[in-house]
Amino acid sequence: MTHWLYLPELASTGTAAVLEDTEAAHAVRARRLREGDVVCVFDGAGRTAAARISEVIKRPLKVHLALEAQQHWAMPEVRIHLTSALPKGDRQTTMLDMVTQLGMTDFTPVNFERSVSRAGTGSQDRWRRVLIESCKQSQRPWMPLVHSSIDLAEWISGPSDDGVVNLVAHKEGESRSAVIEESLVEAKQVRLLVGPEGGLSESEFARLHQTQTTMVSLSEGVLRVEAAAVALTALVTQTLAHSRIGSRLDKGSA
Repeated sequence: MTHWLYLPELASTGTAAVLEDTEAAHAVRARRLREGDVVCVFDGAGRTAAARISEVIKRPLKVHLALEAQQHWAMPEVRIHLTSALPKGDRQTTMLDMVTQLGMTDFTPVNFERSVSRAGTGSQDRWRRVLIESCKQSQRPWMPLVHSSIDLAEWISGPSDDGVVNLVAHKEGESRSAVIEESLVEAKQVRLLVGPEGGLSESEFARLHQTQTTMVSLSEGVLRVEAAAVALTALVTQTLAHSRIGSRLDKGSA
């Protein structure tokens, strides 16, 4: 398997580049890459390039790369925007790691009446490092965008254009796959909402019921925030893949 390395300045790089600091350490110490090894570099904005390690300088640690032609990948056909309460501590990074691997394109923390964690100083920098590592693991050329925290009212007043689908994780929601699949057939943006572990308040639940949202049941039990976020994202990405393949097959046989 070709290892991926992060090179944010790829767009302005010619045929040579240098990795330093964290990324150089990841390449040499974590991945044990050596001179002559072939890797893939990406910038998180859709660009990738094959590269060969031409030299490793140990003090200070630097990895010199010889780059081949760049390739630019189209943005995902459907944007998957996860808006979620924040779980406690390290579970935040676990959640972001998993949903990025599954195909999330945007993340927004949301504050509920019963939220126990809120984004703090330095949260976005920490999350960004997680997203980079997750993109390497899953070999995704587009890194998710992280947005500032909002409250539920802002989510409810969000875009309602054609092609926007709103799904809310809730134990009493819809569990029939056919209904969920039908709602995603023409989707261009899927907005996912995951509440806090204490659940939605009565007023929050009532406000969501007055909007064009589909409540989705993910389990008979009560899930932690990160489990619900991962389950809902996985359900959407798998359903989208299945519905798009089916749609293409139907058009081909028409």
